[in-house]
Amino acid sequence: MTAAGLRTMTLARMYLLAGLAATGLYFVLPWNSRGQSLLYDLIGASSAVAVVVGTRKHRPSLAVAWYLFAAGLMAFAVGDVIFNLYASVWHRDPPIPSVADVFYLAGYPFLAAGLVLLVLRVRPVDRRVGIVDAALLTVAFAICQWIFVMHPLVEGSSDWVANIVALSYPAMDVLLLASLVFLALTPTWRTPAYRYLAASIVLLLVVDEVYGIKPESASGTSALDAGWLLSYVLWGVAALTPSMRDLSSSRAARGPGLSTTRLVVLAAAVATAPILLLVEHLAHRPVDAVALAVGSAALSALVLVRLAGLIRSLDGLRRAEKAARDESESAQRQLALQNEQLLEAGRVKDEFVALISHDLRTPLTSIMGYLELTIDEGNLTEEQQRYLDIVNRNADRLLRLVNDLLFVARLEAGQLDLHPGELDLAAVVRQSVAEAEPRAAAGGIELTCEASDVAAVQADRGRMFQLLDNLVSNAIKFTPAGGDVRVSLTPVNGVVRLEVSDTGIGIATAEQTRLFERFFRASTASDRQIPGTGLGLYIARAIVEAHGGSIAVRSEPGEGTSFCVELPTGAHG
Repeated sequence: MTAAGLRTMTLARMYLLAGLAATGLYFVLPWNSRGQSLLYDLIGASSAVAVVVGTRKHRPSLAVAWYLFAAGLMAFAVGDVIFNLYASVWHRDPPIPSVADVFYLAGYPFLAAGLVLLVLRVRPVDRRVGIVDAALLTVAFAICQWIFVMHPLVEGSSDWVANIVALSYPAMDVLLLASLVFLALTPTWRTPAYRYLAASIVLLLVVDEVYGIKPESASGTSALDAGWLLSYVLWGVAALTPSMRDLSSSRAARGPGLSTTRLVVLAAAVATAPILLLVEHLAHRPVDAVALAVGSAALSALVLVRLAGLIRSLDGLRRAEKAARDESESAQRQLALQNEQLLEAGRVKDEFVALISHDLRTPLTSIMGYLELTIDEGNLTEEQQRYLDIVNRNADRLLRLVNDLLFVARLEAGQLDLHPGELDLAAVVRQSVAEAEPRAAAGGIELTCEASDVAAVQADRGRMFQLLDNLVSNAIKFTPAGGDVRVSLTPVNGVVRLEVSDTGIGIATAEQTRLFERFFRASTASDRQIPGTGLGLYIARAIVEAHGGSIAVRSEPGEGTSFCVELPTGAHG
């Protein structure tokens, strides 16, 4: 938390402690004294000031809601001042109605309007569901209000003006509760500021209810005053808490589902009428049939609306699920079709490569044959000899490329032919290295061979030469002048290990897993524009695996590369 946040939180705690201390002091002062009345008035007014200070400090996106809270609290505080003047200055009970009632009743709409503004920030779809849930609990509370508070007030007095004022207080409590219940169904209940705010409103409602049921309980006791004072204090603390910003954010409610809280609300609403009947029976009170009938009808209608909303939501979910399933099945069909097309395209491509490779190989073989005859005749000038040597080298390079393409095409078609026999691999390694020495020397590279005598392997001699040629040629090609290429053959744990190492440009670690893929070329080779097709290592792995062996690579960029081939000894499976 930032230093500013710590200071703000400290301010909220300081106000809470000061409010609790002032409330305790209120009980110490003489009852109905001017000092006690003044302290009561100061606590009420301080809560309105605290709300304004907290709003200006935290700057919530919906500051007007908090300013409405401040206005409502200030109206209560002014009503307290007028009410206390009757008791401590004029020493008589206030008339009914009095000017204090005007300010008290004016405060409730301000508080309710602020809560409604916070409620309006919830998404419309969640707001509609929340309104129904809040209405259920509000109607249930309103029935209780009428039976236990409002109806007795109406029957006990013939003064219609006094009755209107008396009925206005529980009516305002219903309005305040409706807003609070809806807000309680949003995620804001998790914030500390909301908890302070909810505690303040609940205290206010509880004390109002007790006072409404037994007004005489306010005389000679300070319990109700304690509730009203703590309600003031907690409202101010809520405004001074930094999380009050979250109360006016457009966070989403829980949606149309029945959470545990909403299920409790629904159950409480449904059980309201039976519980009230039981209470009236046990208290030997006359049953208020009209109120219970009207309230039960309203609750039943709201429950039906809620259930209808759930059914619509379920239908919507089923439709969405069906649409998603249809879309998924359509995508699967398209994917299957595309896979078939890709397989067909791959097959056609392999056939094309095989056909072209075969058709190119025949004329290339003829060209190289006539080139060899022409060169062997010896009736050439030095310049002609040099030209024909260039043609011969490039024709040989082109023939090797065609052979690689033809090999890959046969491999993809599952037509790799092997003619294994007992093979002295050490002799093959020495011969292959000897044939590569001119190329290494031309590149200024030292080529060494350490081929120990190993057990005979069952392998295709031509494919072993092809494997070694690919590995050694790569090592020479990717090693700069002055570097080393080392070929070794050793027996290890029942297998023979062939290793070709170089001190060349190396391969990035992230690319080593793709090194044996068809047509893949490492970035180190591409960046240096070193020619190649990306087929050599693919072919090498195919030859090794066809002989029941394995091939692995170790490399560090700039430090070199090592290819390790392990082949089983004995009969080839």
